[in-house]
Amino acid sequence: MRDGLFKLLRARLVSVGHPLCLIPLALVLAFGSLSARSLERNGKRYIDLATIAHSLGMQSYWLKDARTYRLHSQWTTIDADNKLSILKINGLPVHLGAVPVQSGKALFLAETDYRNSLQPVLTPQVFGSAPGLKRIVIDAGHGGRDEGAHNSAYGLKEKYLTLDVAVRLKRLLELSGYEVVLTRSSDKFVELPRRSAYANFKDADLFISIHFNSAGNPDAAGFETYAMTPQFQTSTNVSGTSSEDSKRWAGNGQDPWNSLLAYHVQRSLVTSLGGPDRGFKRARFAVLKDLQCPGVLVELGFLSNAATAQQMRTTEYRETLARSLSKGIVAYGQRLERLP
Repeated sequence: MRDGLFKLLRARLVSVGHPLCLIPLALVLAFGSLSARSLERNGKRYIDLATIAHSLGMQSYWLKDARTYRLHSQWTTIDADNKLSILKINGLPVHLGAVPVQSGKALFLAETDYRNSLQPVLTPQVFGSAPGLKRIVIDAGHGGRDEGAHNSAYGLKEKYLTLDVAVRLKRLLELSGYEVVLTRSSDKFVELPRRSAYANFKDADLFISIHFNSAGNPDAAGFETYAMTPQFQTSTNVSGTSSEDSKRWAGNGQDPWNSLLAYHVQRSLVTSLGGPDRGFKRARFAVLKDLQCPGVLVELGFLSNAATAQQMRTTEYRETLARSLSKGIVAYGQRLERLP
């Protein structure tokens, strides 16, 4: 009976004809995730990736490099590294809370990473009713006395760039039928807690905070998207464990949808603009902690990188950034609509 169910769902999966459309496989997960071979290390439970692959109707095997374990189907390729806390879903780096554990010929993924990073992207329907998407709050990072990053040689200040992209994104999303509001519409300072509080006050369905990066290394480049770090997981931008790890914030109430949103936004940025793809990451940023709706923070490039700075000076490039963000948000909304 179970083999028959696998065949039926795989057939339906192929008929969908869209990347990552594993929606019909929810029933299989109810069997596979609970019966997976597991082990425990340092108080964490890890699940056998081969069992996960079987539950999803995917093939699984080691690549020739002997450190990459691949799960593969017609539409989806997932690569796990036995040395790094990064999972690649169709090439997009998803930063994990723990490095996968190898035991013999098997590779095991932390159960928390399976639940917080893999399931939300592949089978979000297992988390219950999907949120709606009508009202969006766009947060232009920094402002007023908080200038953010800057590049004096090219006359760039982050606070102006974030507002410019936010206004462009607002226009594009409104053309797509969404109701959109900004946390600031001029060069004014807004306290970080007030930004998420404003989104909650507006009963927002989605929050996106726009930023630009800077680094001491002038070669640093690329895009990255941050979602709220789940409880008991270490943030990507923190070395080692932290006292913050055990605390649950309001923003954790949307963990699955934060992950799904982050994936689609990051995927759209890289698809539209190329790399480097710095991936979907985790952080307990102040603007994400108290959110009552799905939210992400995006870093749209390094102002400290000369090539990026040159692009940022043009209205065409900033418009392209806004369009990429808009496409990612629309894709997220369409994914929600397809969920049963």
